[in-house]
Amino acid sequence: MRFSFVVSSGLGYRIQDLFHSESSFKEFEQALRTIKEHGFEGVELNISFDDQSKLSRIRAAIDTSGLKLAAVGTGMVYVRERLSLTDTDPEKRSKALAIVKNLIRFASLEQAVLIIGMVRGSPSQPDKATDDYLREGLRECDREAKQNRVRIALEAINRYETSLLNTAADASHIIDQEKLTATGLLLDTFHMNIEEQSIADSIRNNATRIVHFHIADSDRWPPGHGHLEIATLLRILEDSGYEGWVSTEALPNPNNSLAVAHTAEFLKSHKLMRP
Repeated sequence: MRFSFVVSSGLGYRIQDLFHSESSFKEFEQALRTIKEHGFEGVELNISFDDQSKLSRIRAAIDTSGLKLAAVGTGMVYVRERLSLTDTDPEKRSKALAIVKNLIRFASLEQAVLIIGMVRGSPSQPDKATDDYLREGLRECDREAKQNRVRIALEAINRYETSLLNTAADASHIIDQEKLTATGLLLDTFHMNIEEQSIADSIRNNATRIVHFHIADSDRWPPGHGHLEIATLLRILEDSGYEGWVSTEALPNPNNSLAVAHTAEFLKSHKLMRP
């Protein structure tokens, strides 16, 4: 397993208005240095745009930092831009899909995983049309990913954040039904703590499908702050044969730099990350 840290305008190392100004870009560069200094090998981005000049600048900054791009999240496309794959407005669905496809191409340049989480949307009353939109969007993304040799990580997200695909079983079921060959699972300890009967069994039962993994404690703080046995769960994940990225997607508490430091200390103390 390799460890990375999320940089976003939401969860993770939080930067307000991510990359929208010179000051925020300098903050991004500092975030990369902080993450690297504490022993992480990679960074995961959660972004809402597909502007090529910004993406090129981001790639250069990551390369300079010595980190790898572990994954590209698309949740901010929904959270910030209010665009989703299941919007009733076909123009908005089309815009969301176009951004995701461009980010798939961006991810391919660094052999990173592309995450489909909140970009699927959260309709208050999902119906057959919602299901059709979701399946169509996932098929389109899967085809794009296959063409660009990218793995898509479909995230199971708890019921309080979205009405769609809350459990690992939900996500696995749609992958099987739609025969999505480039798409696997993203499991997150915070979401699993809410939705799964057994987090450990969920990891074991889906071991061959997991292509990305998120950690946060039960209260969404960094590992070691809540009641989840994160170290035990990571050992179960490792024993299952998982060799991919594990990203910390937690609240930046008590602040950005301490969240990184405390996570690194936790992982090193449990001999999961090199000292």
